[in-house]
Amino acid sequence: MIFYKRGFLLAEETLKLILAVIAVGLLAYLLFALYNVGKDSRHLEFAEESIDFLSQEILAQKTEVEIFNPEKWWITSWPGQYGASSWWSFSNDIKEGEPNACSNLGWESCICICEKASPESCDSLGVCLENVKGFSFNHIQIDDVPLTLNLDYNGGVITKK
Repeated sequence: MIFYKRGFLLAEETLKLILAVIAVGLLAYLLFALYNVGKDSRHLEFAEESIDFLSQEILAQKTEVEIFNPEKWWITSWPGQYGASSWWSFSNDIKEGEPNACSNLGWESCICICEKASPESCDSLGVCLENVKGFSFNHIQIDDVPLTLNLDYNGGVITKK
């Protein structure tokens, strides 16, 4: 029969407990990371569907459009209603501050749905379409869904209802 000293048995059990806590922590981090990746891709899919729907409604000359997703994201246009003097750009170059998704395609103007109302956000987590009708507006948050947008084709402005 082998007898263990009480201190040795306690140290062994403590080590097992510490390793178990570390393993559970790593698993929780992995699950959290997977959830966030899935959430971002789901919101991006919603944004793509919403921008496609908005494009179809603009081509159909609708005066009101309801946008449902993704909630708490932003609809923006570049250049905005105030052109290059909008809050992110103080130069006379109208292309400064435009998302790469628009400038790389050579679009004069674009409408985007992005996580945040900034060109960097539209590049990393957002979708854009060419603004063929020349609408000009600044940031509209998709907050109270459904968000109803009024499209004024004569004035070239999109406003929140």
